[in-house]
Amino acid sequence: MRTEAEAINRHIGDRLRVLRKKHGLSQADLGAVLDVSFQQMGNYEKGKDRLSAGALFMLARFLGTSPAAFFEGLSAPDAGFAEAGAEYGTTIERPPQSGKLDAAFGRIRSQRDRALAVAIVETIARRDDNVA
Repeated sequence: MRTEAEAINRHIGDRLRVLRKKHGLSQADLGAVLDVSFQQMGNYEKGKDRLSAGALFMLARFLGTSPAAFFEGLSAPDAGFAEAGAEYGTTIERPPQSGKLDAAFGRIRSQRDRALAVAIVETIARRDDNVA
C-alpha cells in the first residue's frame, strides 16, 4: 500500500510541475502561496513529501484549476467502495478580470512582493466575504 501511495504522490508532484511551468511560475512562486520554501516545493514535485488536501485546494485555486487536475491520468482502482464515482464539474468560473490579475502577478519578480500581493487580494476577499 505504501508504494501505491508513493506513486500517487509522484503523480501529483508531476502534475504540479506541469501546471507550474504552464503558468511560467517558479517553485518559489508556488512556495509563497503555501508559505514554504522552494526546496519544499521541489520535494512536493518529486513526490518525496505529500501535499495535504488543503494545500492542493489552495494551489488549484491559485493556478485557476480544479483540485481534480492533480489526479488526472491516475487509473481508477478495479474494485472499491463505490461502483461509479459522482460526477462533479471541474470547470471553475473565473471573473473576466482574473486574467489581467494573473498577467500582472506573473510580472512581479520579487517573492516578497508576490506574497504582499497575495495578502492584499486575500484581505479584500475576506472583507467582501464579511459583507455578503
